Amino acid sequence: MKKLLMQAIKFVGLSGIGWLLDFCIFILLGFVSANHSINNFISSWVGVTFVFIFATRKVFKNNSKIPLWVKYIIYILYQFILITLASKVLGVVDSFIVTNISWAIVVKFSGIIAKIFITPFTMVLNFFVMKGVIEKL
Repeated sequence: MKKLLMQAIKFVGLSGIGWLLDFCIFILLGFVSANHSINNFISSWVGVTFVFIFATRKVFKNNSKIPLWVKYIIYILYQFILITLASKVLGVVDSFIVTNISWAIVVKFSGIIAKIFITPFTMVLNFFVMKGVIEKL
């Protein structure tokens, strides 16, 4: 249990850095495109790749004979599905905020608020899927 907790703490730290990269790119893309779903899809890949590269070196141990590049492909396929779904949820949350909230400041930052809202869910899923792919597969 202690090992799992330590892995989770390290993963959250690395994921936090990956999320900051993702978030900064998401915000920068917002200056180019108003489509929050597409912006999220693009920016998420930077964070995902960063986290995979560093988590496989610092958090999880690959003890199997399956090469890491194969596991990366599996993880990328999972991420494609997750990011697609998360981007759609982000779009729904963004639309909900824009439609139902009357505070101009909240509406102005609706995409950012929506991204913050979905992040904890994706982070927890990513931890368990990456642990499973790297250590159990």
